[in-house]
Amino acid sequence: MSRITYQTYTNVALNATGIASAVAYSGGGYALTAAGAADSLGHLITFANLTANDHSGKTLTIVGTDANGDPLTETHAGPAANATVTFAGHYDTVTSIKIDSTTGADTFNIGWTADAVGANVYPELTRVPVINIEVFCRVPSGTPTYAVQYTADQTPAGLDSTSWLTHSVLTGKTATADGQVTFPVTALRLHITAAGPVNMTVLEPFHA
Repeated sequence: MSRITYQTYTNVALNATGIASAVAYSGGGYALTAAGAADSLGHLITFANLTANDHSGKTLTIVGTDANGDPLTETHAGPAANATVTFAGHYDTVTSIKIDSTTGADTFNIGWTADAVGANVYPELTRVPVINIEVFCRVPSGTPTYAVQYTADQTPAGLDSTSWLTHSVLTGKTATADGQVTFPVTALRLHITAAGPVNMTVLEPFHA
């Protein structure tokens, strides 16, 4: 007996204006023209100041969802003059970006990087064995850069990247590869840092 979880993603490239281009403050925040990269992955979100005015003393608040569809929100200091800030979380969708005081007529680009993560895969921990998991990643075309990450955190969703460790074999890969997880984990996920397709199969064998 076994359980198979299959995920297929095509990570899109960095797009610094994919969510808003040269947008100015209005009504407490910024009008968004798109909700995100629309590739079912959670991406790092960037907020770029296009002016010489320093807004680092202000506080940005981003609201959205992660690759699991769970709510995700955080605050971040605004950008300095001609600078870009990157939010910590990986966002599949962005609902709003607000700021605690006006930035006047200054304009900003809002977009995403190619650093993205897939939805969590949760191993079945109530069966035996639970420490013999095969992870097979197939690259059908191109050369995306990817890794597999795992955690033993009981609440792996959220903003804390220190909850996740990178698999010792499945890291920095650009072609089809596989590896095993031989110890209990609460979740696995795919981490892609360059554009392209990656399909991940997680195979968990069970005793009958």
